[in-house]
Amino acid sequence: MFNNKIKMILLDMDGTLLNSKSKISPNTKIVLKKLIDDRYKIVIATGRSYGEAKMLTKDIPNLAYITTNGSHITDFKGEVIFNNPINHQDAVSILEIIEGSPALNYSVFSEKELIVKNKRRFFNSLVLSHGGFKKVFSIKKIINKLVMMAHASRTMPIKEVENVREFLKTELLDIQKFFIVGVGDELEAVKKQIVDKIGDRIKISSSGKNNLEINSANISKGSALRFLSEKFAISLEHTIAFGDSENDLELFDTAGISVAMGNSELESLREKADLIAESNDNEGVAKVLSRLLKG
Repeated sequence: MFNNKIKMILLDMDGTLLNSKSKISPNTKIVLKKLIDDRYKIVIATGRSYGEAKMLTKDIPNLAYITTNGSHITDFKGEVIFNNPINHQDAVSILEIIEGSPALNYSVFSEKELIVKNKRRFFNSLVLSHGGFKKVFSIKKIINKLVMMAHASRTMPIKEVENVREFLKTELLDIQKFFIVGVGDELEAVKKQIVDKIGDRIKISSSGKNNLEINSANISKGSALRFLSEKFAISLEHTIAFGDSENDLELFDTAGISVAMGNSELESLREKADLIAESNDNEGVAKVLSRLLKG
């Protein structure tokens, strides 16, 4: 499977690099730092904002970042080399549609922070977006979910705004992504309304069965990988990508080698994968990448 030609490694965060407590294990950090020392290029490829991703990996130097599903890219020196936010008027229109369904929860991603109406409700929605408590059958797993939420409250740069719509109208921020959480027909109805109104100017994906992620059109982790491949003159066949969710599908289509996490429940992703790693709680990323170090 591996050869000495692998040059760039792309890592999703939630469900992949991060364990169920939203942390990178000490051993995984050691493996990543050794690979960086050996001149492998390591890229974080996540739906999270740049501010979140940077904070969660702050003790790992010389990373590049594909964030908000590919709408924002920084190079290995921390310079922004690609930025494609949602059109401002489209962002206001999307928000008007979302707020027409009060049962849904949402957050708005700028480069550096998440904008929410209510922090407590937002953190509660994170559990729902990963399947909810109905799929949790043990006290240990419930505790892990609560720990994840507590950790998120400390690591996510969040701005609480009472009237998000007015905030967006007055603050000319680059809106990188909308993240919407809900269940059943209401989520699908909002998706249809957004598509009908804005159509081909946006891209809708998902990182879980109960959420939608909205970016500008033609944005994906896969297109971001192609951009980096050209930027750094690294052939796509010399790249390896790790992921677990729907927003990793195009990344898997693009990378030379694709690795699905053992905890992924998305069959279409597992079918695309060249390799199934162990779970994120069992250091699946580190165990696969250790093979590169053994060379």
